Amino acid sequence: MTKKAIVFPLILATVAALGVTGLAKDVVVESQWLAAPLRIDGLDQDWQDATFLTDEGSKAQYAVKNDGKNLYLLFVFNDVLSLTTLEYTGIKVFFSTEGKKSKDLGILFTRKAMPTETIIAELEKRGQALTEEQKAELRKQPNQIVFVEESIDKKKAPSPSDPAVKTDAPAYRAASKPAGRQRVMYCELRIPLSRVNEPRGIGTEPGKSVKLGFEWGGVTNEIMKIIMADRAAGGATARQGASGMSSSAAAGEGGEGEGGGGDFAAFNRDPRFKKHSFWIDLKLAAQ
Repeated sequence: MTKKAIVFPLILATVAALGVTGLAKDVVVESQWLAAPLRIDGLDQDWQDATFLTDEGSKAQYAVKNDGKNLYLLFVFNDVLSLTTLEYTGIKVFFSTEGKKSKDLGILFTRKAMPTETIIAELEKRGQALTEEQKAELRKQPNQIVFVEESIDKKKAPSPSDPAVKTDAPAYRAASKPAGRQRVMYCELRIPLSRVNEPRGIGTEPGKSVKLGFEWGGVTNEIMKIIMADRAAGGATARQGASGMSSSAAAGEGGEGEGGGGDFAAFNRDPRFKKHSFWIDLKLAAQ
């Protein structure tokens, strides 16, 4: 019997079992209509009237609004385990207008440190005139933290072009504030509904439905580099520094070699570095 002949009955059996138990459906969410665009500043002041939902796995709260051009999301992270690697990984938002889960299109919303001189050059390239005083103020720090919206497009799908259409770019801002002994982080996102002139857009319009997926956390190469640097500097007594990792964790307890697969496996079992993801079926509001 060939491998194909063996695998096929197994697939049928799996499908049959799912048909009996029933597939878990994604949460259906109705977006709230906005009469005017929101300013993306990472604050919750424009969301006081919003209906918040909670993802059971991560305990993150979120709310959704849209106007005629953009989709807006606010995430509220108040669980320390969800925040451990969020600032390293950022948050990925996947979208599909075909009613099925797909990671072909989406945006990675993240923060990065960029050299100040690179930022000044980029701003001037975009036509923003900076005074010498402004440049001097920026140059007080060799690097600046910037918010970045990176396209996820596995199929390299072209976006239509029309010079008469004005499509907003995606936007991201995050801010945190203390809440008792912990802190709360707000992540505010804007995603254009249209893909005209904007390949990071969804490709839909008000009143339609779209499936959204959210993903963040987990062990990243950046985190592993921090661990390796700590090992090089302090060996088994690596510091508890900016990474927020204990000395025992940074030393790779349970690992199977320097920077090897065992390290990733050990950290992936640690609840502090858990990878979070969930999907929703979103019904966009219409005017």
